[in-house]
Amino acid sequence: MSSEQDLPNKEPLEIVAVCGPTEAQMIEEVLNNNGIDCTLQGDVASTPWPGTDLEEVRVWVKHEDAPRAQELVDGFFTPVGKDELEEGEPELGVEDQDEPGGFTV
Repeated sequence: MSSEQDLPNKEPLEIVAVCGPTEAQMIEEVLNNNGIDCTLQGDVASTPWPGTDLEEVRVWVKHEDAPRAQELVDGFFTPVGKDELEEGEPELGVEDQDEPGGFTV
């Protein structure tokens, strides 16, 4: 199943490609909640089976929204180091922020 919608004014778009519909839908929600229109292109049907939704999904945004969109995506998916937590729980945070945390953009 593919979910596509046109953005207003047919303006030039920037693109971010992610693996799987779940990650794309999370990014879509973050962007929409911050006033950035976006469109998903690709197979965005989620399945209950892990590992079967590795189809590339593209997230399209308007050219002028691209810097803010990238900032939001980077901020949302960047792991928080243990030393950055103000009221840390021992199981929260990561030891090495440069180590992948499950999401790639």
